[in-house]
Amino acid sequence: MENLKKYINEIKNFPKEGIVFKDINPIYKEPKAWNELMIPLQRLISTTKPDYIAGIESRGFIPASALAFKHEVGFIPIRKPNKLPGKVIGVNYKLEYGEDRLEIQQNSFNKDSKVILIDDLLATGGTAEAAGNLIKKAGGNLIGYAFLVELTELNGKKKLDTNLFIESLIKY
Repeated sequence: MENLKKYINEIKNFPKEGIVFKDINPIYKEPKAWNELMIPLQRLISTTKPDYIAGIESRGFIPASALAFKHEVGFIPIRKPNKLPGKVIGVNYKLEYGEDRLEIQQNSFNKDSKVILIDDLLATGGTAEAAGNLIKKAGGNLIGYAFLVELTELNGKKKLDTNLFIESLIKY
């Protein structure tokens, strides 16, 4: 996976001063690179056999929905506030650069359905922790997390449930 780092751009001071944003969009423009990145996640889905794959808005939607489609399992979008119709369940959480909220539609899945949470990046772990808590609050059985990129120095894994699997493909 180290060879895929050449496709990841670093954008300084985005979304705010002091942050170095890892832009993985160039991978999506290169089908061979994207395929290489997705193969380990496809194996993970085949092995764990979730009922649903949840993706966090918005960059997590890309790999999560592709995997859900490929493996014929449900896709659950976890969104920012006021983006979903109907009754929602939400959680507030702290980001490394502020505060935010995530929401999921009520009755998104049957109670105790196996759910894997996928996002593009694990940094401090706040967003993934909140999304995992949201899945549990909605009645899902969170079985693990998968990330395309992990910023290991920020120790985001420490905020996540270590009894579950935590997969990161490209590490910085």
